[in-house]
Amino acid sequence: MTTRALFARLSMLTIGVGLLGLSAGCPEVDMGGGVSEPPQAFTDASATRGGALYDKFWEAAGLNEPTTDHPLWATRPDTDSNTRVGSDTWRCKECHGWDYKGVSGAYSSGSHRTGIAGIFNTTISAQDAFDLIKTDHAYGDAGLSDDDIWDLTKFVLDGQIDTDDIIDGAGFNGSAGAGEAVYASACMACHGADGLMIPPGADEDHDEFVGLLANDNPAEYQHKIRFGQPGSIMPPQAELLTNEQVADLGAFSQTLPEAPAAP
Repeated sequence: MTTRALFARLSMLTIGVGLLGLSAGCPEVDMGGGVSEPPQAFTDASATRGGALYDKFWEAAGLNEPTTDHPLWATRPDTDSNTRVGSDTWRCKECHGWDYKGVSGAYSSGSHRTGIAGIFNTTISAQDAFDLIKTDHAYGDAGLSDDDIWDLTKFVLDGQIDTDDIIDGAGFNGSAGAGEAVYASACMACHGADGLMIPPGADEDHDEFVGLLANDNPAEYQHKIRFGQPGSIMPPQAELLTNEQVADLGAFSQTLPEAPAAP
C-alpha cells in the first residue's frame, strides 16, 4: 500500500465533533447499506485495557520496547515540530493526543505536533478499526495479539470521553471539595496526602507528582486516572469513577503542590 493510500485510510480516523461515534453494541453499517452486529471479539474486549495500550502498548502487553521508529512516522504531515524517535513514535497518544483530537486539539502546536488527525468521535467500524490498527499501523507486526488489538479498538470506539466536558482550558471544572474525598479513598495511600510521596515501584528520582501533572497536562492526568499507568501498580479507575468524579479529582489535585519545597 502506498503512503498516499495509508494516509487516506488514516483520515478515516479523523475527529468530528459533530459526528456520531460508535458505542458498545451498536450495529455496524455494511457497504450494502445494511447493518450487522460488531464482531464478538469487539463485544468481549476491554476498553479500559485498551486505554493502557493507547498509552504504552509494550508496557501494557508485556512486550519489548520498540527501538526503531514507527513505519508511518516519517510520513507525518509535520516532520519539523515533533522530532521524537524510537518507542515514543509508537505511542498512540503521540499522534492522536491525550485529548484524542490530534492536530485539532492540544497537539495543534508545540513539540508534540505531528499534523495527524485525532480519533475522537470516529465513525469507522470496529472491523475496519481493528484492521487499520493491526495492519496499516503495524501493531500486529510489533507483537500485539488480536486480543490486544481488539482491546485497543474497543478503547478507540467506546473508551474515549470528550475532555472538553471536564477540562476548561488548563483547569478541571469539577469541585475540589468533592475531589478531596475521592483522592483520599483512591490515591492517598500511594501518593500521600500532599501528592508528593513517591509511589511504590517508581524510581527514586520520580518527579511527576500529582499536582504537577494535574496542572501541567490535565488531559494526560485524566487518561492516567481512567486507565492507569502502564507498567506500574497504579490501577485504572475508568469503571469506578464517573466523568464528574474525575473532574472533581482533577480539580482537587490541581490544588496540591507541584514539587517538594526547596530545602
